[in-house]
Amino acid sequence: MQRFNYQFVLNTIGLLLIIEAVFMLFSALVGEYYNETAVRSIYLSALTSFGSGVLLSFLGRKRKRTSGNLTKREVFFTVTLSWLMMTLFGTLPYLFSGAIPSFTNAFFESMCGFTTTGSSTLVNIEAFPKSLHFWRSFTQWIGGIGIIIFVLSFMPIFGGISGQFYEAEATGIAEELFRPRISEITKQMALTYLGLTVVGFFFLWAGPMDAFDAACHTLTAISTGGFSTKQTSIAFFNSPYTEYVITLLMFLGATNFLLISALVTRFKITIIRDEEFKWYFLIIILFTVGITASLLTSGQMGDLEQTFRIALFQVVAAITTTGFATTDFQLWGSGYWLLFLTMILFCGSEGSTSGGMKISRLIVLSKNALLVFKRQVHPNALYVVKMNGKVITGETMSRLFAFVFLYITLTVISAVILGLTGMNFEESIGVSLSTISNYGFGLGSYGPSGTFESATPFMKYYLCFLMLVGRLEIFTLLSLFIPGFWKR
Repeated sequence: MQRFNYQFVLNTIGLLLIIEAVFMLFSALVGEYYNETAVRSIYLSALTSFGSGVLLSFLGRKRKRTSGNLTKREVFFTVTLSWLMMTLFGTLPYLFSGAIPSFTNAFFESMCGFTTTGSSTLVNIEAFPKSLHFWRSFTQWIGGIGIIIFVLSFMPIFGGISGQFYEAEATGIAEELFRPRISEITKQMALTYLGLTVVGFFFLWAGPMDAFDAACHTLTAISTGGFSTKQTSIAFFNSPYTEYVITLLMFLGATNFLLISALVTRFKITIIRDEEFKWYFLIIILFTVGITASLLTSGQMGDLEQTFRIALFQVVAAITTTGFATTDFQLWGSGYWLLFLTMILFCGSEGSTSGGMKISRLIVLSKNALLVFKRQVHPNALYVVKMNGKVITGETMSRLFAFVFLYITLTVISAVILGLTGMNFEESIGVSLSTISNYGFGLGSYGPSGTFESATPFMKYYLCFLMLVGRLEIFTLLSLFIPGFWKR
């Protein structure tokens, strides 16, 4: 086997750090507008990131980036290290400004941003500088579509290995309805993402939010991240209009962007016929109606519209793994906790910004379970699992079962580890599942009304690991820990 291509890794990470430095300048513009002292720290952070990126690109300039001298070892290592380095340099604005003086808390905040996890260590969010608020929100927007996918969209630098990078970072079981070139796929996704962001901003700005809050919440809603500029999240605005708009943005953010693109640009109604979208929509309706009816009949809430709105918002937030809240659902009772834990397990669509196992996998597992019963009755009959009329191959099924097994196993192991470090049973289960699903809210003191400021440093770093594992969908990161993966 050929030697590991370190030059390619260095060159790619260097390029991404240069791009991150450019992104930081957008936050600097916000700081200039509000005349904040933190803007100097952002400029310094951008300069540090840019200089480091140039240096790494220089060190890695010798070897050409061709598909002939690259394997999945370089691809998986590059993707994982890219996310870690983007997160590491993303801490600089927080540290240099002194807004988050602890490196552990700054790294945790940055990882939550890039992995679109709604957790936070901030206990007084509204005292945070606006420029850094925008950077927090922008990191979620960048991480929502994916760092590598963004680069593939507009800078086709990877040539014939683009497909491997897309596979390493994209979400879902990769049974796409559209199969153009990777550059076309990523460009469609990026343009749809950008278009939804612009439209969402103007809709939020039309409500009680000012332009700054509308921009920040649009970035974190369409990316299904959940960072807010307010300590009480969306409840602060006390606006039904705002809640419905953000609900719609979260819903669209967790919908397959290729389906939205086909509907908007080519007027194709493929989205209506898509199995995953139909399941996604139906699951939201069933959970919303069920929780609304339960809250009304139990007497916990009395107004029909308000109850429906709150239930819809929290259901969509959970299923799309967006860390927004208009209420603390823990106050409703333990039965509702289980419902929300179930929702964040299988959630969102492939080809979207959502975390979790994805509804496409739930569909395939459900159909396969049904076929097991049919085969018992008709053992000689030939049955195959299909999705959207296409047969799911044995290789895809094998990978799917391995993914679900590892996902659940890692969640259980993480719950035990967190329990041993001080969390109670409810907290450890809720936080482990929430974190690997990139949702953000756990249970107990880590629920919608709490923060992770009091968590131990070990907990925070372990949760960062769990966030990244979930965002890169298990295999990309965990493959690096398999000894055979590094053998020549």
